[in-house]
Amino acid sequence: MLDAGLLIIRLVIGFIMMGHACKKLFGWFGGEGISGTAEFFGAIGLKPARVMAVCGGLIELIGGFLFGAGLWTGVAVILLIIPMVIAIVKVHAGKGLWNLNGGFEYNLVMLGSLIGVALAGAGAYSLDTLL
Repeated sequence: MLDAGLLIIRLVIGFIMMGHACKKLFGWFGGEGISGTAEFFGAIGLKPARVMAVCGGLIELIGGFLFGAGLWTGVAVILLIIPMVIAIVKVHAGKGLWNLNGGFEYNLVMLGSLIGVALAGAGAYSLDTLL
């Protein structure tokens, strides 16, 4: 059952992070695309904004795929921790914990889940195990 639980956690987080990436990179799912993301990133002090928007999207896309597949899970966790910490520091920290107020609740749940899977391992249903 543990391996099935780890698979579910990896797939959910992987798909969510890939979805966030697609919002940033392609404007899918109501996202702003690279231009809108770059504008937002510039407004919060991430510069060069366009480069940061592309890098942020690619990190989430690649990290989300690797994490969901359970491939190079340690690398995937490090990649996905980066945007979560940046989001907390640059956007959410001053708004408190709760997401309702724009706080970092979501980011903290993601960080805890990522670190938990990194410590437990990707599980039997992962590409890490097959390789």
